Amino acid sequence: MAEREKVIRGLERCAGIDCTGCPYQRISPCQNKLVADALALLRAQEPRVLTLEEIRSGAAEVVWLEDADKPNVIPGIWFRLSNEGGDEAVDIHVMDGFIGARLAVYGKMWRAWTSRPTEEQRKAVPWNAEP
Repeated sequence: MAEREKVIRGLERCAGIDCTGCPYQRISPCQNKLVADALALLRAQEPRVLTLEEIRSGAAEVVWLEDADKPNVIPGIWFRLSNEGGDEAVDIHVMDGFIGARLAVYGKMWRAWTSRPTEEQRKAVPWNAEP
C-alpha cells in the first residue's frame, strides 16, 4: 500500500472505536505514528523550488514559474527540453503561449515551483542559490 493510501485508510479508521482494518493497529502507539506520517505527507505538499536535475529529467509537468524581475508566479506546463546552439533550454507552455528559458540561468533569473508559493515562501528562498 502506498504511504498516502495507508495514511488515508488509517485516518478513516482512527475513531478509537474499531481499529479493524487499520494499517497502524499493530504499531504502538498507533496514533502517534499515524499523525507523524500524516504530517510528513502534508509537509511534502508544500511548494518547493525544483532542482535543475528535476527540470532536466522532466520530472514535473505542471509547475509555477517565477521570473526574478517580476513579483508574481504563473502556471506552466513543460513542453520540451532542447539543446539549441549548445545551450540547454526548455520551452514551457503558459496560458498565452510559450516561454523559452535557458537552463544556464536557472535559479538566477527564473525558477519553477512544485505548486503555487505564497509571497512569504517566495521571499524565503534566495535567488542565485542552487535549488
